[in-house]
Amino acid sequence: MARFRFPVGTNVMCNLGTKGWKLGKIIELNYREENWPSEKYAPYQVMLEEDHTLIYVPEDNQRFCKKATYRDLRIVRNIDTLKSFDNSHLIKKSASNENELNCSNEKSSKDIASFRKGKCQCCNECPENWTYAELYSEHYSCVARNGLKLTQFSVDLGKISVGEIVNFSSNEEIPTNEGFNQCPTLVRLPPGVNFFDDGSLTGVINFDPYREKEYRVEFVAVSTKEWNNNSIGIIRLEVSFNVVGNEPTKEFNIDQFTLEQVKARNYAEGITHNLKEIWNEWECGNVDNLETCKIMIKELDKLRKLLENHPRLDKGIWWSQLGGFHMNIHKLLENTLFECELYLGYALTFGDSEVRLIAEKNLEGCYQKRLLETARFMWIEGIKIMLDGKWIEAVEIFEQAASKKNGWGWAVNYGDIWISEAAARFVYSVEQIITNKLKHFDDKRWVGIIEKLLDKAQKRCQKSESFVPSGHPWALEIHQSLISFHSLKKNKRLINRWLDSFKSRTIYWCAQILGGAPPFPPKPKPRHENADDLIYNLRSINLHQYNL
Repeated sequence: MARFRFPVGTNVMCNLGTKGWKLGKIIELNYREENWPSEKYAPYQVMLEEDHTLIYVPEDNQRFCKKATYRDLRIVRNIDTLKSFDNSHLIKKSASNENELNCSNEKSSKDIASFRKGKCQCCNECPENWTYAELYSEHYSCVARNGLKLTQFSVDLGKISVGEIVNFSSNEEIPTNEGFNQCPTLVRLPPGVNFFDDGSLTGVINFDPYREKEYRVEFVAVSTKEWNNNSIGIIRLEVSFNVVGNEPTKEFNIDQFTLEQVKARNYAEGITHNLKEIWNEWECGNVDNLETCKIMIKELDKLRKLLENHPRLDKGIWWSQLGGFHMNIHKLLENTLFECELYLGYALTFGDSEVRLIAEKNLEGCYQKRLLETARFMWIEGIKIMLDGKWIEAVEIFEQAASKKNGWGWAVNYGDIWISEAAARFVYSVEQIITNKLKHFDDKRWVGIIEKLLDKAQKRCQKSESFVPSGHPWALEIHQSLISFHSLKKNKRLINRWLDSFKSRTIYWCAQILGGAPPFPPKPKPRHENADDLIYNLRSINLHQYNL
């Protein structure tokens, strides 16, 4: 028998083409069907988890079938990461991180990018400001990452017919009656049903043309108001019920509705086609970054406005597209990570398993972009601290920044963080020698650390084939300064003069960094859209306006 990658019983993700990736379990190897030619076989027969459909995998290839990861299983089996709460797979927070979350500072509580400070496991500092992605995404998991308690409340209202009243009030068991409008999954509610900040639902269920005759509602809302209360923490409220009798009224023109959806879909497809075309042109080198971003931003604005008018189009898949394409221009250094997270996170609220898989795949990359942004902005903060003469404090920040993504940052590609740390360590060590706090002039420990940092930066440059053959100019200058320093023969007068010169050059390089001058990355661009306006627009969407 041929050797296959996976044994019977393995959970796998199968590529079903236009239907996306589906979770299943291998139930047979070397599978054959009676009408196949004698030489034909399929490596695996798989039973899909969602409906027990039997399929076969045509080739034992990663393109068709891959082993399901821990996160794959959780994404498929849970409507959000809080549904089945688990923080065992995440890094435990250290004692130094114990009190990093903070909502008392008004600026921090409203800062959409406070994660750039490197605290709170790269989640924003104030839980009351957490987004859809931070609360619901498996890849962000901010509740679990920060070791917060989660309190779950769920209620099943049973079967309710269209035309009947839903009336749910949060009872005394729920220890808070505020904050539930932070990131509610409103798109899952039937038309006519309203949700309030105190956790209550009320209204008459109306016909919903986007859904089947009978459908299941699994509405989720989260309150973070008690995040700092160890006996309560984050509260997840889930209200479920089955809707029956979802049939159009005589007044509802289903043909016109269907036509509107087709028009909107065609327009969305045209926009995404344009986005792919310009991106392909950029990849081929036919258009520069500036023109690519200009065109893509214009097209993305069209898609956003379309979705604000047709928010429930195709179960939310276009929100995933909107967020995903913002990742492309973020790669070209547009300040759009917030848009990526906002729209991909919003796609999670639809509850559709296929949309969730697509959104989570992109959010996995978004969280890595958070780490890269954090590394860059911590590096910039360290540079500012160097200009204040706080050398050891800068070293500590550079160490933390480099640890986020192994020395990488958003557009920080050549070991710049390590080079900066080497410079700060050099100044600090020489100052220690001058003040007799460091006894050994040729102490191999501090010299060795600096040399190691410069070596890592040199290898990073070589790997990228940049600054060859000599390496990064600042790193080269620091290396030459090491040589000249050791020629001073412990003469403190000469050392002082040497240190003044080295500090002057260090300040020059720091100014180059802050000014975005080569060989360093350009200054971060300002945002195109006000983040508060984008949030407001999303929350103001009339989810049940059918535009007929």
